[in-house]
Amino acid sequence: MLVKATKNGHQSVRTLRPEEYTVGWLCALPASELPAAIHSLDEHHDDPELKLPDTNTYSYGSINRHNVVIACMPPSSPGKVSASGLIPTMRLNFPNIKIYLFVGIGGGVPNKFFDPDPENDIHLGDVVVGWPDKVGAPAVVQYDLGRNREDGFEITSYLDGPEPSLQSALGKLLANRVVGRTRFDDWLQQTAEQNPRFAHPGVAEDKLFKATYPHGQAPDCSNCPSAGYAHRPKRVDTKLIFHQGTIASGDSVMKNALERDRISALCGGARCFEMEAAGVMNQVRPLIIRGISDYADGHKNGKWHNYAAAAAASFAKEFLYTISPVIVGGLEPVKQSDNGQRDTKSSQENHFTGTFSTNGGKMMIGGTYNSGGGSMSF
Repeated sequence: MLVKATKNGHQSVRTLRPEEYTVGWLCALPASELPAAIHSLDEHHDDPELKLPDTNTYSYGSINRHNVVIACMPPSSPGKVSASGLIPTMRLNFPNIKIYLFVGIGGGVPNKFFDPDPENDIHLGDVVVGWPDKVGAPAVVQYDLGRNREDGFEITSYLDGPEPSLQSALGKLLANRVVGRTRFDDWLQQTAEQNPRFAHPGVAEDKLFKATYPHGQAPDCSNCPSAGYAHRPKRVDTKLIFHQGTIASGDSVMKNALERDRISALCGGARCFEMEAAGVMNQVRPLIIRGISDYADGHKNGKWHNYAAAAAASFAKEFLYTISPVIVGGLEPVKQSDNGQRDTKSSQENHFTGTFSTNGGKMMIGGTYNSGGGSMSF
């Protein structure tokens, strides 16, 4: 580690060697997700000298003694292709990254059935983590990649849950939330104090419309009357709520509530839609963290983008405060993945009708199915 000295003898921001960084933080939007990530750093670092040419731009710092390098996708280049371009040179210039976090915003999938507890349903400003809540469910599904068979569409690309060490930390974080020992709201308040545009828009701005109710012509839903609102229990405060579950990743922006619900069911009950995770899931095995900025319907607008980005960054920061730097330091550096996918080859065949999930296999609708040897649960 190098420390620069200023002319008056005071030490300036530290400069570390590239190999000292152990956490890779990925984001997609330079105007919201990147500043939210930078605001989350406990300490900022000067840029190190990289050994190889790199078209990526990075920000550097530390959180809870984890040395973090932040890489953001180029402006106006959304989607998995741009996301996949972050990884190759990043892995070469930072060879000791032990864990990757992909932190940003996404579209939430609200519950279709009534739940009396508003914390169980997805609301704007919540966080969804790609951490399966069902045995055998995937963390991320690339829902638009598969095979159109006579008996239905077969999804062929998905990512298992986080590595065991990360799952242990997530389990501890979940327990800390239950007993009131998480600091999500403290981190959010700090970010909002540094930059007021990341403040919570207010619970009154969280409007969910019925899936069958179309969006009007105004960009801000000012022409969408309250008769179209979905009726459900309201949140009474702004505390951060996170949900674990499957994240659906695809190449197009989801702005159709009926299609949202159909694809979510096809994915085994996905809680969130986004566009970038599929681009990196076959290179590294990141933990996907998404702040909910809209409901993946025609009523989406940018009002919640900044807060949702800050909420996702707050979760990522709390995660890094939960997992010990000693644990991360003991992990092997992330190497090129074997596509992060389970082996789909098997001679076992099952016959069924309807939607199901497999433990160790794939997801499918209707007909004859090669389960990959996994047991089916209905």
